[in-house]
Amino acid sequence: MICGYIASTLDGYIAAADHSFSFLDPYPAEEAGYEEFYAGIGTLVMGRITYEVCRRSLSPWPYAGKRLLVVTSGTLANLPADAEIWSAGIDALIDHLRADARQDVWIVGGGRLQQAFIDRDALDRLDQFIVPVVLGGGIPLYPDVARPRTLKLAEVGRFGQIAHLRLERP
Repeated sequence: MICGYIASTLDGYIAAADHSFSFLDPYPAEEAGYEEFYAGIGTLVMGRITYEVCRRSLSPWPYAGKRLLVVTSGTLANLPADAEIWSAGIDALIDHLRADARQDVWIVGGGRLQQAFIDRDALDRLDQFIVPVVLGGGIPLYPDVARPRTLKLAEVGRFGQIAHLRLERP
């Protein structure tokens, strides 16, 4: 299964303008079922910017031991041992993930990458967590919607002050 699991502010931002996500600090991911979700993941997929922000901000590297594909047309130095660059395009990536997945795949982000999977009906499940914060600007969740999409609302939940929407392909 190809999954999205992402948090946003009430006004639809996944990061501040400087790509920081400190607004999430008061809302621990563990309280929202992250550990259970992550245990089922075999492969993570990130865009280059998301990867670079995570490498700068997350120490120690929390994804050690999981396969990581970084989607970029460029090169990156000092990739972790389990990481590789993917530059063959989104359609080829979807085919590769569907053929190769032994466990679930997490499309970490950013929003453009998740949107590319949604646009191609390739995101099987999306867990979106909404925190009660209004940033007023920053990096939007889905900045480049190619065409309108309707997903199936499978579950609605709450983890303390975090709202959880589980959406699936129709």
